[in-house]
Amino acid sequence: MRTDVAGRVKNTTLAASKPLLPLYEAVVNSVQAIQDAHEESKGRITIRILRDNEHLLGEQDAGFGDIIGFEVIDNGVGFNEENYRAFETSDTTYKAERGGKGIGRFLWLVAFERVEVESHFKQNGNVRCRKFEFAPEGDGVRGMTIADSAEINSLTTVRLTGFRSKYQQQCPKKLETIATHLIEHCLEYFIRADCPEIVLNDASASESLNLNDQFEHEMAGQSTRDTVTVDEHEFYVLHVRLYSTHVNDHQLHFCADSRVVKSEKLLGRLPNLARHIQDDKGKDFIYAAYVDGKILDESVNAERTDFTIAEDDAGLLVKTITWSTIRTAVFESCRNFLKPYTAPIREQKARRIETFVASDGPMYRPILKYVEDKIDLIDLEISDEALDLRLYQAYHDLQVELRTQGQQLLEKEVKDQNGDEFLRQLQEYFDKISDINKSDLARYVCHRKAVLDFLHQQLTLRADGKYRLEERIHKIIFPLRKTSDEVQFDDHNLWLLDEKLVYHTFLASDKPLRTNPQVSTGSRKEPDILVFDKACAFATGSDVPYSAITLVEFKRPMRDDYTSEDNPFVQIREYITDIREGKARTSDGRDIPVGKDVPFFCYIVTDITPSLERQAYDFELEKTPDGQGFFGYKRQYKAYIDVISYTKMVADAKKRNAAFFDKLALSTRVGK
Repeated sequence: MRTDVAGRVKNTTLAASKPLLPLYEAVVNSVQAIQDAHEESKGRITIRILRDNEHLLGEQDAGFGDIIGFEVIDNGVGFNEENYRAFETSDTTYKAERGGKGIGRFLWLVAFERVEVESHFKQNGNVRCRKFEFAPEGDGVRGMTIADSAEINSLTTVRLTGFRSKYQQQCPKKLETIATHLIEHCLEYFIRADCPEIVLNDASASESLNLNDQFEHEMAGQSTRDTVTVDEHEFYVLHVRLYSTHVNDHQLHFCADSRVVKSEKLLGRLPNLARHIQDDKGKDFIYAAYVDGKILDESVNAERTDFTIAEDDAGLLVKTITWSTIRTAVFESCRNFLKPYTAPIREQKARRIETFVASDGPMYRPILKYVEDKIDLIDLEISDEALDLRLYQAYHDLQVELRTQGQQLLEKEVKDQNGDEFLRQLQEYFDKISDINKSDLARYVCHRKAVLDFLHQQLTLRADGKYRLEERIHKIIFPLRKTSDEVQFDDHNLWLLDEKLVYHTFLASDKPLRTNPQVSTGSRKEPDILVFDKACAFATGSDVPYSAITLVEFKRPMRDDYTSEDNPFVQIREYITDIREGKARTSDGRDIPVGKDVPFFCYIVTDITPSLERQAYDFELEKTPDGQGFFGYKRQYKAYIDVISYTKMVADAKKRNAAFFDKLALSTRVGK
């Protein structure tokens, strides 16, 4: 059967995020070739980084040119007849007992434009040399020659060049970083006593690294083995402390046949694991775990990029091992290993959250004991804003959990033998509900405090020396051009003016009177806020659909140009006149007179300036004792009028909420 190498390469997948995988395959081939050589002398592998230095700006950039390829040189058994026949055979089972899939060399052609092989091998007491180019055409071998060699010992060079842009861009450039990745990928080989000497060389920078020495320095002696069993399958977990400046993430590596196949980041998945953790000597390290197991060897895919194991048992007809069960068991092993290093982090995090809750998040205090598992997964170095979001998510998840738990309790059949247990669960449920309610109240109080602080800020001078328009304050109290049918309870702040305004039949904000569904009039005037209060009772024979009407008018802070024709009192009077001349609309759509006895409560929110004072006195209003407003009753309009300064509005709202703020240790000073 002939092999179409071009087709085989086309059907071989390699993610751009794995640019070094073809190099790993070449290195592993060299390790196995050295094992097959059975030589007494120690095996040696040299990996050379090939760079493009022609386009560098100067000598100072030497060693930082783009990587264009690699050379892997070893003194293993080489491409003798047996190995060459295996190389020619697609998907060969020649190395199956060592996890070989027979397709690693096709990854070379996926990532590189050119692959050249020169192998000096022993044959019948002589050394022969086989040269060829591996290409994506025909059977893959081009220009193969074989001749006597001048070499004394076996020596094979695999040269990978023409790094395709897709992979070149993702490839790390630094010698040390590539070395670390190589060690991590081939960790199980470095642990073995017969590991050959492996040297990484960067001729452009005149640098070399002995990977065996680096392994000894950064990993050997810092590892611990553990065994976990999942559904009768054994897994071996190697816990490693990495003292490397080139590895930044704590990771879990799943391996097949001693090679890493896929990796997962652990930050945010293991309890109290921080970006920076320290050993018992106070030295920073990065944690890595390597998982091996026979079932992983058997289920790795051909490209060695994943495993054919289902994530969970959803949709499976026959119960079998899944990633979720493997991961759960491995995570438990990781947690146990890390406990001595994460315990101090847990204490630091507890102090951090305690400080945050005391100052910025008192609403979370009642629920902390119920969400400890989620708190354990929060990063110690998280910002206050992100911490607030994580705690809110935990609060929301607890609400969902309690909703489900309550439904289950309602549906539960209580029998004599489990009555006590049911009562215990019921009490636990109500305890949580009670704490959730406390949290809800605390959250609402904190919301009010934040609104007051923001409102105070909006009333100050801008950088250009001007005050903000009244629309800005209006928006804080109630959204513009909206009605109460469109705005949720939590989305307005009518309590800033008067707590009673929260309870009403209908409210319109900055809407023309002629569009108001509660009144029939042709007026185009637009009160800032118009409120139709709930009727106290719908007595028999009463046609009045509401008990009172409230008008609110905002004026620009510190405005001082009011005249007898242009002032808020004239505006309020015109609103009242237009509404009384119109018709009230009942719930069944009938138009009836508004009612001569329906009172109007009018709020004018503005700063008390000299021109405003003159107009208020002309309108026969009384100044409040604190000098921060005016009040009066206009009998002919059945209208109560309150003029409130912005300062007084904020101060009064703070006083009304002071007891709640004090309970949560929130400052009530203006602007604080």
